[in-house]
Amino acid sequence: MKTPRARRGLRFGLLALSGCVLSGCAAADGTQATEAAEAFHRDMAGSNMTAACSLLQSETRKETARSSDAGTCESQLEKAKIPDPGKLLSTEQYGRVAFVEFEHDTVFLAQSAGGWQVTGAGCTPNGEEAPYICEVGGK
Repeated sequence: MKTPRARRGLRFGLLALSGCVLSGCAAADGTQATEAAEAFHRDMAGSNMTAACSLLQSETRKETARSSDAGTCESQLEKAKIPDPGKLLSTEQYGRVAFVEFEHDTVFLAQSAGGWQVTGAGCTPNGEEAPYICEVGGK
């Protein structure tokens, strides 16, 4: 049985694939997506949960707050098991979605009018059931 997190990971995988088909696949430059993922990890490492929450896509921020006992994004991020990312390995951008792969984390992002925003973080590969399981978001 797939968990809600597994279904979210699967939906993102399908979204990225459909974006690839519609936009012609990976863009050569994912610098801004990479910078947003790195900023999220810096804020998490510095315990600046307000700044980290501001980097989440609005639906991801709302979902994160709903899953908190205290009802806030910040309190849920404090409890999330987001690993230190380690070294940057790669960035792949497919139209308006991207993922940034680090040694110990994968961060998914979506582009909006305000720039790149995190839609999933603390994501690890999950074999056959779903592409990734994410501590935060995953859509």
